[in-house]
Amino acid sequence: MEIQQLRYLVAVATTQSFTRAARQCHVTQPTLSHQIKKLEEDIGEPLLQRLKKGAFLTPLGERIYRHAVSVLGTIEQARQEATAFSDHVQGTLRLGVIPTVAPYYLPKLLRACRKEYPGISFQITEDPTENLLAAMRRGALDVVILSPPIAGDDLRQQDLFEDEFLLVLPPGHPLHRAKRIELQGLREFPMILMNDAHCLRGQTLSLCDRAGFVPKVFIQSSQLDTVLAMVETGLGISLIPAIARGAFRHRKVIFRSLRPEKLSRKVCLAWPKQSMETKAFGAFVRVCQGM
Repeated sequence: MEIQQLRYLVAVATTQSFTRAARQCHVTQPTLSHQIKKLEEDIGEPLLQRLKKGAFLTPLGERIYRHAVSVLGTIEQARQEATAFSDHVQGTLRLGVIPTVAPYYLPKLLRACRKEYPGISFQITEDPTENLLAAMRRGALDVVILSPPIAGDDLRQQDLFEDEFLLVLPPGHPLHRAKRIELQGLREFPMILMNDAHCLRGQTLSLCDRAGFVPKVFIQSSQLDTVLAMVETGLGISLIPAIARGAFRHRKVIFRSLRPEKLSRKVCLAWPKQSMETKAFGAFVRVCQGM
């Protein structure tokens, strides 16, 4: 039983004529007659009485006709919904974001998305880089926002912005009044860092390694606000991304850029090379690029 056969049956039942039904369906009468005959053979009973005054449904034909009308109506509704969906950008994106970006970048980004594409909704997962990549590779996330490097060649990347690393000092710290602070000048001071799960810790250690020293890590935390709270009380210094600075105005700390080299990290989008890129995904990427 094929959809086209059901359409032909409904057309004959409606017009009570093979000729008019063929014209309505834009096929030749022999083609229409042949398909209805095949349908009757598949069912094993005649569905139409073929009389000189027209074609009329048999009792079984009446029952099949009702089902056919229902099926064709459902198909048409699905077609209309698919057309509406393709005409408007809509859908749900499963978005993963690292914690040192999510609260500082997402609100502005998602406001822009909502303004441009109100039909897109989001499911947000906030997790360290390793967890996000694992979730995306097993199909639980569509796209992630993180800071490279990213291991493996199975992902596409799109750079979003550069995020400067700022030195965070407690009030009255000896470096507060320095005209220029170099990374090497931090070697003697205890540092407070994120714990091992966060890429920010690895990036900080990498920067210190490039400068030729291993930092004296005094405290580790999983929350950036806790890191700054510890700095505020004078327990150590830290490096934080500039994107987070505005969220910590309540903390009595001092932010300084490091010189002569401006230290920063990249923030990028990443998604599987093999994934099907939907209209919603393409629209989201365009908004990200415009930020």
